[in-house]
Amino acid sequence: MRFLLLGSLFVLLLNSCTSNNNEQATDSTALADSAAKKTVDWECIPGEKAGVVNSTSSEQGLIDLLGSENVSPHDTIYGAEGMFSIGTILYKGTPNEAHITWKDTLNFKDPAYVEVGFAELSNLNKVDWYTTTGVKIGTKLTELERINGKPFNFSGFGWDYGGSVVDWNGGKLMNADSTSYLSVILGYDYDDQTLNNVVDKLLGDNSFESKNPNAQKLNPHVAHLIISFK
Repeated sequence: MRFLLLGSLFVLLLNSCTSNNNEQATDSTALADSAAKKTVDWECIPGEKAGVVNSTSSEQGLIDLLGSENVSPHDTIYGAEGMFSIGTILYKGTPNEAHITWKDTLNFKDPAYVEVGFAELSNLNKVDWYTTTGVKIGTKLTELERINGKPFNFSGFGWDYGGSVVDWNGGKLMNADSTSYLSVILGYDYDDQTLNNVVDKLLGDNSFESKNPNAQKLNPHVAHLIISFK
């Protein structure tokens, strides 16, 4: 009888430990899931934040927050006209890839701006970044015009700064102090030869209004969003 009691106690203790271990594992998984959900943020508020990146962020802080698998430190950031700098890339190789250029280039902190929009044309709908005003990668010119509340001006295509919005003309995407912390670069399907006749009328170092009939016909999409900080 004594051995039976001892055996029963052992089984009870074993079940208790197994139950506690299962509960701890479940709790750990829940905490991990909660932490992941907490750090995944795609909302951009121009002047203030781009996801978890804000005006006081640092490269090391982002590694701690997002994990080293999502942060490519001291990476090359390419710009127009062959220029480049050393910055940080988030989610490299995915539709949500984002490039960070730093004000403090020695300590890699205090971002100057974050640029998103490096997905293939076929993957535009997989980009999660968006602004609080409703602008996202893939937003068409006509929709961008509606969000702004009035026509805007962009530079002609066919050169390094082509498709860049150069003036919101006092629309909603401009701040009350006549500044804007949101930069937009428009693009289109460059492989679609049927668009050439329209694009030819929107080329070069010139400014075009979004209400231009050829611009409306081409209806390019938002290819890049650049969020700068106050």
